[in-house]
Amino acid sequence: MKILFIVGNLSSDGGTERVTCEIGSGLVRAGHDVAIASLFGPATTSFHLESGVTTSALGLKEAQGGARRSLGISSALLSKIRSQQADVVVLVDSVLFAFCAPWAPFIRARMICWEHFNLSTNHGSRLRSIGRSAAVRLADSIVVLTERDAVAWQERYRIGNKVQAIWNPVPRFALPGPDVTATDPGTSRVVLAVGRLTEQKGFDVLLRAWAIVARQHPDWQLRIVGWGEDEASLKAQAKTLGLNDSVVFVGRTSAVEVEYRQAALFAMSSRWEGLPMTLLEAQFFGLPVISTDCETGPAEILACGSGVLVKVDDAEALAHAVSELIGNPDQRDAMSALARENAARYDADTLCTQWRELLTRLSSAKDAALNVR
Repeated sequence: MKILFIVGNLSSDGGTERVTCEIGSGLVRAGHDVAIASLFGPATTSFHLESGVTTSALGLKEAQGGARRSLGISSALLSKIRSQQADVVVLVDSVLFAFCAPWAPFIRARMICWEHFNLSTNHGSRLRSIGRSAAVRLADSIVVLTERDAVAWQERYRIGNKVQAIWNPVPRFALPGPDVTATDPGTSRVVLAVGRLTEQKGFDVLLRAWAIVARQHPDWQLRIVGWGEDEASLKAQAKTLGLNDSVVFVGRTSAVEVEYRQAALFAMSSRWEGLPMTLLEAQFFGLPVISTDCETGPAEILACGSGVLVKVDDAEALAHAVSELIGNPDQRDAMSALARENAARYDADTLCTQWRELLTRLSSAKDAALNVR
């Protein structure tokens, strides 16, 4: 089967691009013909791609614009889909369906909308709301990241079997070399947080919580890995709270696995998420988790008992949960074992099986429709 994925910018180092490469590579290993097209950026990626995956760039400029730009995107999408002659086209981001209305009903390929944000937010893009409505009408299938979000789509748009949840896979982290000494989780005094330094991730709440934790456990350290537009204000907040000795802003790193291996706990303070990849990564490394119960994702990931959920924007509840786990190493050990078991559910090859089953169903439905005609 020929499958075409279309992404915004393949050269970006975000989670959307990473999982596209993971699933595309898995489908190639399963014998499919896979291509990935990049709308706005070069057809290169820092993530692993199987050699059988072909890539191409559509050459559009990523800039604001009106009707002319919309027509340009629509035309570029149609031209690529026609030239590729794919059996299935996966638009990686519901916003892309906003440009498909003029021609989607008339192409031969089956179309999948792969949504990476939960339905409660349009992530600042009015076009995403338009694209979601268009996907309900035009897509043959809509793939979301959590069961809770699948239910939300079904209830809002009155659709049933068209939408299904397929989780994103855990990244494939390299094994540590022989010269790397792993930190014993029982001796580590590090709480780790990872994410972009933006309002969404709630690091301002985490810092307020840590001000409480640090008074109770002055020998522990909070390490925040990431970068973003709120970096300066968060560092100023940490200074105001007197946390300079117990909070480290690591910044951007290409070796985040080192941070996971040196931590004892993982904290996520997000105000909203789709399927938070950092929680899956923390599970992979066996880290007990304290997370906000934000919309979709955390509750499903931690249902096995590998973490604790607290209310969004509640610094005191977050601080209490962190302090409780710091003071209970036996509970941390039990959660760590559950986390490692849980991570196996998010193996790339396992999730590629679900994608293959979806593709088979779409192909069978298409054959049945042709036979009826």
